[in-house]
Order: sequence, then structure tokens, then C-alpha cells
Amino acid sequence: MLWALARVELNGGFFTEHCPAHCHLAKVIDPIIKGTLNVLTSCKKASSVKRVVLTSSSSCLRCRADVQQVSPLNESHWSDTEYCKRHNLWYTYAKTIAEKEAWRVAEESGINLVVVIPSFVVGPLLTPQPTSSLRQILTIIKGVRGDYPNVRGGFVHVDDVVDAHILAMEESKASGRLICSSTVAHWSEIIEMLKTKYPIYPYEDKCSSQEGDNNPHSIGSSKILQLGLPALTTLDQMFDDCIKSFQQKGFL
Repeated sequence: MLWALARVELNGGFFTEHCPAHCHLAKVIDPIIKGTLNVLTSCKKASSVKRVVLTSSSSCLRCRADVQQVSPLNESHWSDTEYCKRHNLWYTYAKTIAEKEAWRVAEESGINLVVVIPSFVVGPLLTPQPTSSLRQILTIIKGVRGDYPNVRGGFVHVDDVVDAHILAMEESKASGRLICSSTVAHWSEIIEMLKTKYPIYPYEDKCSSQEGDNNPHSIGSSKILQLGLPALTTLDQMFDDCIKSFQQKGFL
């Protein structure tokens, strides 16, 4: 199930779920690209599917040398795959190619495709065990990861992401790409914020040496907000919800 795309038919719609972000190169490229295309091919054959909502990633926007100059990032921006290869950003490389291929297939096949582009998803646990994103947060808080990511990116509450997908499916005016991202921050800033409120935990204190995904930038979510998505949850609140959930379920 690690790389299987979740498929849910609902009122003539079809959701495809994004895959985990923290994986070895050998397990990344083919599953992301082929998995996405396989789902779209199946949708093409199913006459009952009226719209496909694909989950992409804000990493498909921000990994480019000029990201600071072109900010705030919007739905017209794409990560540079050559830049990704130079910096070994293989997850972003694969996700960017997969989304572009999805748009190609949708255009050729006449599929009504809407792509939701969330940033790093934070919030309470919705499953018995933490998902890949929440596991990363947990290991950083507990100081057992070895280092924290040298990444500056957007963060968004899981509830906002759910609402964004429902809106993308049900709102007739929804089209194209839809960014869903609240606040951009570096992981060092997240750790300092959490230390102030939750000082009892050890936290990682060493930054990863990985370069390429730590450039200053900003991201705009005005398109989806104009479609009717409520105001996005603050960075402080989404991490409060996350840590309280960890505590309640015995992970912290």
C-alpha cells in the first residue's frame, strides 16, 4: 500500500491521493509517474467519472533557482526538473514530471482534471499510526531523526486540505491547479516556535546538509480562497493540533 494511489469514486468524481514524501530514489520515480498515469488511464475508460481531482505537492512549485525572484508562487509556476536533478531532489523531480504528464493525458483524453497542490500537511492524527509527514514531525520533536530538514516550504492544516479537495470536486467553477498553503517557514523556525510552547522535548538541533530546497520564497493561495475555501489555519494552530494529538495518543 505504500505506493498505491488511493481511489475513491464519489458522485461521479475520482480522487487520487499523493504518495509519501520521504523515500529512497529507487522507490520514487517509477511509482509516482506510472501510478499517476495508470489512474488517469483507468478514469478515461470509466464513463461515470465526471471529474478527477489529483493531489500534487507544493514541491512542484518551489524547486527552482529563481524562486525568490518570482515569488509569490502561484499556479503558473513549476519546479525546474534540471535543478532538481542537480540537487538530488528526486521526490520533487518525480512529482513534477508526474503532474505534467497528468495534464498531458487529461488534455489528450478530454478528462476534466483539477489538481490540488497542498504544502506540507500538519494537524491531528487521522489514522492509528502517524503518516509519513507526521512521522517526520514526531522524529524531529523527539530528537531521534539525526537532523532536521534543510527545507523552507509551505505548511497547511490537514482539515484545510480535506476541504480543498471537496471544493475541487464539488465546485463547478474549480479548474486547473489550486494551491492550498498557509505559511512558509524553514524547519529551524518551526523548531524554535515549538520549543517556546513545548520545551520539555529534546528536538533535533542539527540541520541537514542537503541543499536546493531551502531558498526564501512565498506562496499564494488566493485562487482557491476566491472559490470559497475558508481562511487557512495558522502555523501555530496546526502544530498545536498536531502535538496535542501526539500527546493524546501516546506518541509524546
